[in-house]
Amino acid sequence: MPDQFQRNSALAEIAIQGRFGADKGAPGVVLSVQHPASIATVIARKGKAKALADALSAYRGATVQWAGADQYFVLDRPFDEVHRKLSGLAACSDQSHGRVIIGIEGPRVRQVLAKGSPVDFHDSEFPLGKSALTQMAHVGVHVTRVDADAFELSVFRGFAECFWEWLTEQSEEFGYQVI
Repeated sequence: MPDQFQRNSALAEIAIQGRFGADKGAPGVVLSVQHPASIATVIARKGKAKALADALSAYRGATVQWAGADQYFVLDRPFDEVHRKLSGLAACSDQSHGRVIIGIEGPRVRQVLAKGSPVDFHDSEFPLGKSALTQMAHVGVHVTRVDADAFELSVFRGFAECFWEWLTEQSEEFGYQVI
């Protein structure tokens, strides 16, 4: 019997690598599934919001994303470490098994995202590192800008398949590649 169970991506069967949609020129967007991913939801304890924000700003080796009032996602660190480091400041919950992170990048990324959200993804309104909670295709999506033309979309695992189908359909007119 194995020591640890392997988590399968919710998109393993449908996120097939290749080029799809419009096939003239370079693809307008590139999609990827970031799996496995370490994701912890961190919510400040009463009266600890400032102390938590300070602790998170000094947290090396982790990606911290805003996820609501006094709430954050901490990525790239083992859950036990996050829980231990933030003990007394926040309630922490391991979301690694319950969320799927989809990377989307390319010259047409903003046009694709704008098809499903009222959020203004223009550089001046959505700078590098900014996060937003929105709805796309009737699915709650946590969006973070991670590079000039690159975003991460985090959705609940149970909605990942239908969201992926919507996202690829919206990307077809620009051509998309799955890596």
